[in-house]
Amino acid sequence: MFRMGWLALIGLVLAAASGVCAEPKKPTAASPAEALATLPGFTVELLHSSDPAVEGSWINMAKDGKGRLIISGQNKQPILRVTLKEGKVEKIDKLNLPISEAMGLLYAFDSLYVDGAGPQGYGLYRCKDTKGTDEYDDVRLLKKFTGGGEHGAHAVALGPDKKIYVLEGNFCDVPEGMAADSPHRNYKEDLLLPRQPDGNGFAANRYAPGGFVLRTDAEGKDWELMLGGFRNAYDFAFNGDGELFTFDADMEWDWGMPWYRPIRVNHCTSAAEFGWRNGAGKWPEYYADSLGAVVNVGVGSPTGVTFGAGAKFPVKYQKAFFMLDWSYGRLLAAHLTPEGSTYTATYEDFVAPKSLKGDGPKTPLPLTDVVIGDDGALYFTTGGRNTQSGLYRVSYTGTESTAPADLHDKAGASEREARHKLEAFHGKKNAAALDAAWKDLNSDDRALRYAARIAVE
Repeated sequence: MFRMGWLALIGLVLAAASGVCAEPKKPTAASPAEALATLPGFTVELLHSSDPAVEGSWINMAKDGKGRLIISGQNKQPILRVTLKEGKVEKIDKLNLPISEAMGLLYAFDSLYVDGAGPQGYGLYRCKDTKGTDEYDDVRLLKKFTGGGEHGAHAVALGPDKKIYVLEGNFCDVPEGMAADSPHRNYKEDLLLPRQPDGNGFAANRYAPGGFVLRTDAEGKDWELMLGGFRNAYDFAFNGDGELFTFDADMEWDWGMPWYRPIRVNHCTSAAEFGWRNGAGKWPEYYADSLGAVVNVGVGSPTGVTFGAGAKFPVKYQKAFFMLDWSYGRLLAAHLTPEGSTYTATYEDFVAPKSLKGDGPKTPLPLTDVVIGDDGALYFTTGGRNTQSGLYRVSYTGTESTAPADLHDKAGASEREARHKLEAFHGKKNAAALDAAWKDLNSDDRALRYAARIAVE
């Protein structure tokens, strides 16, 4: 999930070797907004700097039913509730919840769903206020997960089908109790050539399906394995047409190797396989039995994502896919364009330290999560690995219209509908699938071709 820059790491090693490695002085405030650059017409404000001893280092954020921000910390640090008023922090409360390391938070069905380490280990917990006290007094485990840490239990999202979607990293095992007709069923290693595991042994004992997405109901009774093949995607979000996207991580130790794959945006269609395998075993994105990237971004460390729905921004940014890079402090905006039944995209820096382009002293901005507030502003947090945390607000003060836009894409609508019809066969035994899908096995549309193959299988 998070990374230390190579220069910083070398500096620590040299300092230790010379015997002058003193205890680092803890910052008293997050990086100032004045040290950050954003696009014309937008304004960035630093609203609050975390007190590391009391409020912790922040790794995840969500909104509750009253528009308050729920923020979780790392390493047994508290879960906080931040009340906002007129774009400022009015109050911060510590929630009395027996869950930590929460990398997934979702408020839905009058409940707070938390993916993290709780009383019964790592898992998805449903927390409810049954007494009307504004505290979560009922905490229940819905599904236990094996495997935690930074490549473990991740995001939780509410789908357009009113189902709960759960994203897990590649150090999590697929839990028991998955439906036999789950869409993602036939994942295997299937390597023709001998694998070269990572030289440092990282993830050498981890195999398919890598990171994966689960789907369940509000009560956590029925579970399906929807798709897989990620390395360590941390967060995901649905666009205006109900299509799911994530921002997956690279393996930086593979830089320069033939099997290196950059951080990238993935379109998370039914039964998708993105081909993460450990070491040299990962699939090139041209493999016919996998899906490629919407757009490759380069090097970095993906964390939180969200779409701009609800933002009081110009139309382009209401539809943008906002994604965070922890390593380089970049809040990126990807702009998706329908292409057949899937998408392509371009991206730009939306917020980043001025120092990233050599303007002034180095400014740390370890971005962790992002949400659109009820006031139409974008809020993001920094933190992770006990770095200094801050809560920031981005608002639009320019002259373009910020009226609510139609977030649906007319382009590609018929192609997406055709893909959805094929996806309805996924995991099911239905003879009608052959007639419905056979012609699309030769489609020029990769996503449609893929959906047809899974339907036939």
